[in-house]
Amino acid sequence: MIEATPIAPPSILIVDDQPSDLLVLSQAVLDLGEIHIASNGQMALEVARRCRPDLILLDIQMPGMSGFQLCREIKADPRLCDAAILFVTAQTQTENEIKALELGGIDFIKKPLNIPVVQVHVRAHLSLRQAAKRLAYYDELTGLPNRSLLQDRAVQALHKAKRDQSKVVLLMLDLDNFKSINDSVDHAVGDAVLSEVARRLTQFSRKIDTVSRRGGDEFVMLLSEVTRLDAISDFVERVLEIIASPMFIDDKRYDITASAGVGVFPDDSQDFASLYRHADTAMYQAKKLGRNRYRFFSPALENTSRARHLLEGNMRSALEQGVFEVFYQAKYDAQNRTICGMEALIRWRKPDSTLVSPADFIPLAEETGLIIPIGRYVLIQACHDAQRLIRMGLNVPVSVNISAIQFREESFLSMVKDALTLTRLTPSMLELEITESVLAHDINVASNVLNELKAMGVHIAIDDFGIGYSSLTYLKSLPIDVLKIDQSFVRDMLSDSSDAAIIEAIVRMGQALGLALIAEGVELQEQSSKLLALGCSVMQGFLYCRPMPFQELCEYLQTTPLIESDLTKSHDSYQ
Repeated sequence: MIEATPIAPPSILIVDDQPSDLLVLSQAVLDLGEIHIASNGQMALEVARRCRPDLILLDIQMPGMSGFQLCREIKADPRLCDAAILFVTAQTQTENEIKALELGGIDFIKKPLNIPVVQVHVRAHLSLRQAAKRLAYYDELTGLPNRSLLQDRAVQALHKAKRDQSKVVLLMLDLDNFKSINDSVDHAVGDAVLSEVARRLTQFSRKIDTVSRRGGDEFVMLLSEVTRLDAISDFVERVLEIIASPMFIDDKRYDITASAGVGVFPDDSQDFASLYRHADTAMYQAKKLGRNRYRFFSPALENTSRARHLLEGNMRSALEQGVFEVFYQAKYDAQNRTICGMEALIRWRKPDSTLVSPADFIPLAEETGLIIPIGRYVLIQACHDAQRLIRMGLNVPVSVNISAIQFREESFLSMVKDALTLTRLTPSMLELEITESVLAHDINVASNVLNELKAMGVHIAIDDFGIGYSSLTYLKSLPIDVLKIDQSFVRDMLSDSSDAAIIEAIVRMGQALGLALIAEGVELQEQSSKLLALGCSVMQGFLYCRPMPFQELCEYLQTTPLIESDLTKSHDSYQ
């Protein structure tokens, strides 16, 4: 059996209208608990409601509210009625003692005060109360809080979470195949295993958390003041690792694993009952899937938490492990039937080799700030691959998407300069794609940054044009080179005359302003023909090229006509 979970020091309230008696009693019980004092009944009630005393030393004869009246008030209050009341009085008449006991008092200490006697009485009753508390609120085998105490702490944690707008997490744990230990060895070993699990969980948890034994081989962890959802998965995985670490009992090794379920307040639960129930449901789902697993009650929460956890963890070693890859999609000049550029696209490869769509992790990367290192990696890799193509005699400009968060980063311009310097790529071979929302945020700042890029020789494209903050003002005043017509207009242009009219208007506007045009999402030959007829010849889409890894792109480019080899002409040919 592990050492019992320590119970908080007892709270002792001393109520007496005589300052000298207050001083003597305070000194007598100084080392026995947390001391609070009051000199009258009303003050005592106010103090008691704040400190919830375990034991009250109460004088009978006091002005205003007597000790008997105060005792009656305390016993009528559900929050205070458990307090042990010891009357301290010079009135030793039998009828007073009987009345005190009838009102709920449990003992008498006579005045004049004898400090050793006071200490013996108080220590005895505190010991009884602590023992009763342990029986009522703590598990006998492990010394961990039981469900009653867990519920009390959970209610407080949920109340604080509502006030602070934080989260509370309930982690339900069930040891895998624990029954086999009791059946094949003996219950003493099983008890030792449970005690060791309790010790490990307690040691790993924070002071503000609660580790509880639900019964049998099931444990519960209440995590308070949680602010980061992505940290939950990391915590649960670490808990499972700690439990799975080998145990040695009587020189014999035991390997224990656990299944876990996670409930989160307020995301999937509104009170302790639903939080407890949801964590329990998730735990049984994990149990069905095999050993040493965990599940969230909410699939959406699980996907988000896992994605964030993996994203953050994998980002640290993306370059070494190849977690993130850069794919490329060629830009095709349908009029000249040549390749005139390529766009770099980030991909996340999972351990099973399947790819995660950028739509599933880019928003998370932006939210966590990891888009900055991811964006730096993509930019450097794209410039590096464009330079490799040049050495192969394939002069293909590369475009890279820039998020609003990247664009507003103070080090953005230096990042672009460093990428070009590191890879020795001619700036005219790089195009940066930004969305209209970047310009809408602060057009003055955007103008300064774009002018700096233009001065370097880098080209600028407006991505997804037409669906956001479309304004002739920035098209006229900012150094923009390319408009990319959003695929949502291309998708239905054959059946929706409005989309076709919007594309035609964008083309006419681009031509009037001297801007190049690229249509995104071209998948049908009919779309390509219509775009050519409307005046847009450069296209991107599955009709001509799907996103592919760099090596496949090299093979594709070697079998497809390219634009002229002159670096400047090669980039400007679709303008």
